[in-house]
Amino acid sequence: MLNGSKITLRLTRATDLPALYVKWHDAEARGPYYPLALVPEPIFQKEFAKNGFWSDSSQRMLIVDKKDKLLGMIHCFRISYADCMEISYFLFDETERNKGYATQAVTLIVDYLFSQHPLNRIQMCIPKDNKASIRVAEKSGFVHEGVARASFLLNGEYVDLHIYSLLRSEWKHQR
Repeated sequence: MLNGSKITLRLTRATDLPALYVKWHDAEARGPYYPLALVPEPIFQKEFAKNGFWSDSSQRMLIVDKKDKLLGMIHCFRISYADCMEISYFLFDETERNKGYATQAVTLIVDYLFSQHPLNRIQMCIPKDNKASIRVAEKSGFVHEGVARASFLLNGEYVDLHIYSLLRSEWKHQR
């Protein structure tokens, strides 16, 4: 578990699966910027049974409050073309947004990734209108690198992605 002052990042437990499956497939819970990924329940459970949503190339942790209430999920996945991992996340309940949970989750996972993995770069790719996630990236020390034009299919439309990154040397400098 990765503990912060407001939230904890922890691995998924079998007892989390029913609630997580419902939230995972709730388009409203995902919000307008995190694409809906429909996964049949047997496949969802099989993936959990296989590796607990944790492998060398893809790692998911739950974001929970101090009473272990399920708030969201953060996902780190390896980029095949670089010494890099990418982070994505979403908070399930709109009323739990804008409370600093996502910023703390990103900071906790960045500290974990850089301290436990030989990475030089962590990045976030954020749809152009997602101002909240842009704020999270900036508060977490990520630097805007540029825009990948019309590179992400979101709700049936290709949108620009803003690319933010944090290098190991920048992370060390922040600490």
